[in-house]
Amino acid sequence: MPPAWNSIRRAALAALAGTAVTASVLSVPGSGWADDRTAPVSAAAGTVTPADAPGTRTTVKLATGERLDVIRRPGSKVQIAPVQGTSVGPYAYASTGGALTVQPLDRSRSLPATKIATNTQKPLAKASTAAAATYPVKFDITSKDWVYGKSIYIWNTKTWVYYPVKNEYGTPRATASLPAGDYFSVALYGEWGRPNYVLVKSFKVANAGLTVQFQESTAKETAIKVDDPTARRHTSAVWLSLPNGDMAGFAGGGAANVYVTPFSRNGVTLRVNDLLVKQGTSASTATPYIYNLFREYAGTVPSSPVTHVRSSSLAKTLTWVRAQGDSSIGLLSAGPMTGDWSVTTLSAPVKTGKSVTQYFTPGVSFLRDLIYGQGNDHRLELPTLTAPAGTSPGETLGVAPFAPRRIPHGASQRTPAKMYLYEPYAFTDARGNSGFDARARMSYRLTSKGRTIASAGNLAPYDGLAADVTADRAEYELDHTVTRTVPYSRLSTRIESEWKFSSDSTGAAYEDLPLVDVDFTLSGINANNTATSSTPVRVTAAAATRHFPNATNTVTGLEYSTDDGAHWAALPVSGSKASVSAEIKVPSTASFVSLRASAKDDNGTSLRRTVIRAFAGPKPQGDRTVGTTKIANVTVNGGKPIRFDASGSKEIKARFTATDPSGIIGGDLYLYHGSYTAPDGVLMGWSPATCTKASVWTSSCEVTFYIDARDTLGRNALAGPWKVAAWANAGDKKSYADLHAVATVSITGLSRLTANATPEPVRKGGTLTVTGKLTRANWETGTYTGYAGQYVKLQFRKSGTSTYVTKKTVKTDASGNLRTTVAASANGFWRYVYAGSSTTVAVTSAADGVVVR
Repeated sequence: MPPAWNSIRRAALAALAGTAVTASVLSVPGSGWADDRTAPVSAAAGTVTPADAPGTRTTVKLATGERLDVIRRPGSKVQIAPVQGTSVGPYAYASTGGALTVQPLDRSRSLPATKIATNTQKPLAKASTAAAATYPVKFDITSKDWVYGKSIYIWNTKTWVYYPVKNEYGTPRATASLPAGDYFSVALYGEWGRPNYVLVKSFKVANAGLTVQFQESTAKETAIKVDDPTARRHTSAVWLSLPNGDMAGFAGGGAANVYVTPFSRNGVTLRVNDLLVKQGTSASTATPYIYNLFREYAGTVPSSPVTHVRSSSLAKTLTWVRAQGDSSIGLLSAGPMTGDWSVTTLSAPVKTGKSVTQYFTPGVSFLRDLIYGQGNDHRLELPTLTAPAGTSPGETLGVAPFAPRRIPHGASQRTPAKMYLYEPYAFTDARGNSGFDARARMSYRLTSKGRTIASAGNLAPYDGLAADVTADRAEYELDHTVTRTVPYSRLSTRIESEWKFSSDSTGAAYEDLPLVDVDFTLSGINANNTATSSTPVRVTAAAATRHFPNATNTVTGLEYSTDDGAHWAALPVSGSKASVSAEIKVPSTASFVSLRASAKDDNGTSLRRTVIRAFAGPKPQGDRTVGTTKIANVTVNGGKPIRFDASGSKEIKARFTATDPSGIIGGDLYLYHGSYTAPDGVLMGWSPATCTKASVWTSSCEVTFYIDARDTLGRNALAGPWKVAAWANAGDKKSYADLHAVATVSITGLSRLTANATPEPVRKGGTLTVTGKLTRANWETGTYTGYAGQYVKLQFRKSGTSTYVTKKTVKTDASGNLRTTVAASANGFWRYVYAGSSTTVAVTSAADGVVVR
């Protein structure tokens, strides 16, 4: 039974209104991976969840508001990936009997854990307490500081059965009720930016209760370090694997040290995955190199579990990351495949359109992804990498066009009486790296002889459509359309596949639909997937049939458009029937080039596939408005500047209104620093804008940004004005507005200013020296540093008056220091006043009173 559909064999299917036969939406992102492979059914929505579909994802919101993606994919049972990429805080996680527990670690508060029922393995036998007496066991942690986000786990070392623990949130204590036996326990706790701990304790329960004490002072730093002095830990995952397949440990959370109790225990393995980048890297500052390092300690954790490696001993490769018509920041993600039930992937920011050098621990298999956007928006699932020491051949990722490709583990299928329309990998790159985009929307329409069998629109990327069909041979037409308008890509904004095919039942439980596919490949485009007017672009279109691999395929037409499909021009082609090529001389006036190909096979199946904006052209695109769609009332942070301290984060709201006579079906907004086509900073919301209808014509849209001074910005050069790009799509699905600089918002750093007048008191007419210092928030160091070359006013207020008068203007030196002299004339108060700049907030020092005698 094919893996994409065997989970729905017993699911009840709900009828869609207006269809001639029974149909239902297949919703993969939901929860509930049932161990018996039966999908749960939501009676209200008519949704079912294919439990076995690789790539299945559950987005989990933690108590902090941060989110994780739990993803199933080939080569791993579960992949845990932070949705926010580099900005996600640290979290402790543990798997016990197929359930995943995630505990966010927060500096200021203890937060509840989130439990996800994954059932990726058969549940272990539950601890039986009916036949044996149990005894109260208390747990306590001796720590030099407050214990944040603590979780304690216990296993019997003979059976490796997990026993539940009652963790007291906000305290270092926990309790359990245990029968007599030998036990292995783990305590996990920590916080953002400060040490995290994995404390281990073995103990024995005889015939009475006891207290088990974890000693923080016994833990030792664990890490993998390289001989590159410019490299630093960007983030890490440290966990324990147990003989029964359970695991417990940490992931994410940045560069904080992790400390582990040294121990010896057969069958227990400590695993360490460190991701190192160049110092100064942040979500807005890409790293030129990445170290993906892995080490494990089987049975024994030594007294100093720190490994030092030479970069020359590692596997090394050069990776080119293509941009999607612009230049922005992406994420390269990797995690070691160890045989555990999950892989925790760690991500580092990389510049798209550029190359990055990657180092890997040799001989270790790494699960990898390339991610465009905010966390896991457009994810390309890369081949698993296992490389020997030394330099390996490089690779190029994200090659346009991004379009549907036949993926072995996900495709439309049928049974004798059901047809399942499932095409999730609509944004696969031209190198065959399967890709989906979480912000895209899909629609399906299945007809036969002019009769609509099933249709659905506005579906999520992993939604499919199921319908009852006859077992007899029949003719069908299937239209699959994918649309997206996103901040991180200018390409593949609309993809449509129009199939005509015949299908009947062979009696097999599940079989692929006999659909023809056309794959596009390009040469002559640059690292931004952009063509120039001086270099022709060669397009190759290759056809193949899914269900009949030996079918004779013919590409019957190849066309291109430079106006988003309003007009098409046929291309003269060369090559064989199944694979043809043509050359396009892209005009200098083209901003984008769209492609359309037609193909058929000798079984009567045909396809016309259209990719709007398959690659970018030489002319930068300006604002575009089609029809009567309008955007107005754009505000960010209520129209006020966004001000950041040296560290810390803020939640920012942005709003706009959109109008069109046919109504508004969606829109979005993002911020960028620099130019529109080559920004040096981009800020996107966690999710697309939420647009709420205010009237028949008008919708109000809102975007939420979570911005951290160090992890999101991380560069002082990003202070200053940021432009706002916004778009909205109308209900007629033809009209839209796409505005590149609809508003401006200021993101600035806070400043500090001091003043000190001496001597005190001073004789009248004597010389008074007024010193001070102007500092500003440094997002690169998390401290306040001197602000050089700034003009600051020295002001004086005479005692008994309320008005300050400017006496001098003083310039700060290279360290931000101020120093000047004045003649003392009367009792009063002296202060410095800084008017601020485009990057730094204005500030006034505290006044220093001086008595004149």
